[in-house]
Amino acid sequence: MNRRCLPALVLLLLVAVQAAAAEGIPGDADGDRVLTRAEYVAAALAYMIGDNDLGRADIQDAAQVYAFWDGRPREITDSTGKTVTLYRPLRRVVIFAGESLETLRSLGFDMEKVVAVDKYSHAKNTFFPECREMGNVGSIWSPDMERVLILRPDTVFLYATISTAACDDIQNRLEASSPGIRVLRFDCFKPATYPDEIRTIASIIGKEERGEEFAAFYESTMDRIRDGAAGIPDDERTRVYFEYWFDYTTVAASAGYNEKTEIAGGTNPFATGTAEYPVVDPEAILVANPEVVIKLAGQGLAVGGYAGHDIAALDAIRSDMLGRPGWSGISAVKDGRVYVIHSDILGGAQHFIGTAYLAKWFYPDRFADLDPHAIHQRYLTDFQGIDFDLASEGTFVYP
Repeated sequence: MNRRCLPALVLLLLVAVQAAAAEGIPGDADGDRVLTRAEYVAAALAYMIGDNDLGRADIQDAAQVYAFWDGRPREITDSTGKTVTLYRPLRRVVIFAGESLETLRSLGFDMEKVVAVDKYSHAKNTFFPECREMGNVGSIWSPDMERVLILRPDTVFLYATISTAACDDIQNRLEASSPGIRVLRFDCFKPATYPDEIRTIASIIGKEERGEEFAAFYESTMDRIRDGAAGIPDDERTRVYFEYWFDYTTVAASAGYNEKTEIAGGTNPFATGTAEYPVVDPEAILVANPEVVIKLAGQGLAVGGYAGHDIAALDAIRSDMLGRPGWSGISAVKDGRVYVIHSDILGGAQHFIGTAYLAKWFYPDRFADLDPHAIHQRYLTDFQGIDFDLASEGTFVYP
């Protein structure tokens, strides 16, 4: 045999072993998809005397299925509507979707079971310090499939409704190479679906109580915002010019940032149009005369966020906007209602924090008791479990 074929053959054998091991509940001797007490005891005793092929991990999985799943497989419906049957708990996880990684951590998942993450999460040393010790499998647009297969994951997380072609391709390749692998697809960044995704992921990892706690925290913030903005007549809603990372690039109705603007009670004069992020004529902004201006910092304007405490950088962005030709005459500038916000807290799983800031800026009287800073700190301390003091670390909003 050609020696160059050996690595590929070894990889295929590893995958075949993994697929075989993933089929069925370990210890289910009669294969009826129910692990009885007698079957579990028999499997455990056989393992202790070295009389079967089950390993320690198999017996641990069997114990969890018997004790917490009533001895039966668990069926999960992900955000694509696909039902996935779980015969074992998650043990070796690869995550291409950073929002799912963040949600898993919010729910108290054992991060040592994550064997690899996407390159963007891997690079977030401040927010995801544990990812430095994990594998890097690239991105959904450029995945390192060989590395994924070598790591032998039992579960892979992908996005459900964004970059669907790229995620479909990864899923198809995984399932063709390893029929026993479980591919789970969630977004974890959309206000309409996030509470259900929290609860579903919590049920996958056996953290239902924690899931209810986190979902209640999330929903209490978003419900407070929706309730506070409810009933405002259309002609009295705050006019908002939301500018993306790039100058004079705004958000249309199809953009997630527009959805959060509307949830917070704002109205976007540039919401119409087919482009998600249209470029607007500077003169049109003067004509629209926004009452509030929001400028997004983040990836395309790489300052602030969790990476460093740099108030001056956000101040400089705001000052540049205030100095634009004709802007001294728009209401937002005259009233001092021009704000910079980082995408770390307005996109992704943390969107509820940024939406709280928007609501506070749009309607300070209606949301006098809403404290976005406190919400953010509680999220980091109680749910993300990281030692991060917002008083001295990070830069997320200005002023």
